[in-house]
Amino acid sequence: MLKQIKRTVFPALLIALLFAMHLALPTIGAAQTGRIAFLPFKANAPQDMSYLTSGIRDMLASRIASEVGLTVIDKAVVDKALASAGTPTQPEAFLKLAKTLQADYLVVGSLTSMGSSLSLDAKVFEVAKGAPRNFYATAKNESEIIQSIDSLAWDISEKIFAQKRPASALTQPLAAGQPTAQAQPQYATAHPDRAFAGRTGTGGGSPFIYAKGITSEFQKTQNMKLSLQYMETADLDGDGQDEVIFADNDSVQIFKRDGNRLSKVGQIPGKAGYKIHAITVADLNKNGKPEIYVSAADSKGPHSFAFEWLGADKANYIFQDAKWYIRAMPVLGEGMVLAGQRAGSDKAVTPGIFRLDVATGEVKAGSRMEVPDSVNLFEFTIADLDNDGSREIIAIDQYDRLKVMRSSGTVLWKSDDFYGGTTRFIGGTEGFGAGKGSAQDGSTRIYIPSRIIAYDVNGDGKQEIIINKNLSTSSRLFENMKNYPSGEIHALGWNGIALSELWRTKKIDGYIVDYLLRPAADKKSAELLVGLVLGSGAADLFTDQTSTMLIYQLDFTKKQEQ
Repeated sequence: MLKQIKRTVFPALLIALLFAMHLALPTIGAAQTGRIAFLPFKANAPQDMSYLTSGIRDMLASRIASEVGLTVIDKAVVDKALASAGTPTQPEAFLKLAKTLQADYLVVGSLTSMGSSLSLDAKVFEVAKGAPRNFYATAKNESEIIQSIDSLAWDISEKIFAQKRPASALTQPLAAGQPTAQAQPQYATAHPDRAFAGRTGTGGGSPFIYAKGITSEFQKTQNMKLSLQYMETADLDGDGQDEVIFADNDSVQIFKRDGNRLSKVGQIPGKAGYKIHAITVADLNKNGKPEIYVSAADSKGPHSFAFEWLGADKANYIFQDAKWYIRAMPVLGEGMVLAGQRAGSDKAVTPGIFRLDVATGEVKAGSRMEVPDSVNLFEFTIADLDNDGSREIIAIDQYDRLKVMRSSGTVLWKSDDFYGGTTRFIGGTEGFGAGKGSAQDGSTRIYIPSRIIAYDVNGDGKQEIIINKNLSTSSRLFENMKNYPSGEIHALGWNGIALSELWRTKKIDGYIVDYLLRPAADKKSAELLVGLVLGSGAADLFTDQTSTMLIYQLDFTKKQEQ
């Protein structure tokens, strides 16, 4: 109990002391006039962080006031007006609150805890202009939060008030738009038991768990108003840099990436009434421009489409309203193929996965894929786990059990542990989202898992498996009540009789929606991108559902023994 008190109270006292010291610093002269209001910062965290959010609000107000010269409206007055206004979520409501306070500027923000790392997201409303501007900063841990607040304050001062940042403030880490200073690989997968022999524990601040420990960290993008369903990356405009592609329930959103900062550059809507459950990317027509394949459905069946992005909100459609669930996927010996599965008259899917042919805007069935009837389109990948030239099918079933199978359906191995875990589904009364699980026509929900990635992550010539494990006991007990407050990413290798763990991330707070492996050109390193919906139980000022992306660095090179 004493240790717990120390862990809780001492950091709070330290942070409070540091805040007090910073608030007492001499101010920097500025020529701006006007009134600015700061709303309470909200915490997206599994633990109580009120001692931090309160200090962040006070310190950010102090820094911006001193740097710019604005009058800060007393927070008691702000809190009283906020209580009368309820909980604003839309820009119009925030602007109305600002006018009530007679404020020229309004700042709203949130603090997100991701393991030991913290991120600050802020919106600044200029009442005269209306639309808010977004700002972002991160800290590796609580001890660096002061620097991050300073950096955030200067970023706002520069971009909103044209207040030049002094040279002494240019070294502050990870403000909005700044590239990360971390350049070293964050973990290695080759023989971790030997490569890190002699080190103890689980790596301190490392977000990974091995047989032996290793220290490293992840990066995080800003929080976004987005009900994330799936994600992809591809160079859509031919500029040599991959865009990040997110799908929410009813649109495909495209972002440019600068380090750990995402800027939205386009959005293509889906068909009204048909919710998106998967997107994949491939250049199947071989014209040098990747296509985005969107699988969407209502409770009765699929209406999928594919397009090439032309920039902004423009698309060249390859086909629309296809009566197939679709997925562009790699197949050993064939390369990328477009695969599809149909819905039945009385159920969400019918057995049989087919290669699809596209001609003059129409999608037609080609040859049937050598996959057992028990496996649905989004539940499997094909790999050669033992490098013997034969294919294995790695699949995850509706009970979240991982299997290794032959094409004939023979099961070579089935996991005791649960893997995967998802909230998106097809079928059911209302398709995705709400519903009691059974449609009037008798169809039941089929849950759409995240991808299963096959890649040689330790240079032994064999493909390993990367898969998520969303953590929730209740979601496995109740068929149609899915909620995942946290999860992990696991790497598994085939040892001849089973898939065994190579490494896994430490627990990630939030629902892991999707993830991507982006190998470097030399295949010696890669990025692991993790799409995350932050905990639905945490209050958020900006949206009912908040998403973000984590970035892990992988090193595939073999390490020398220590």
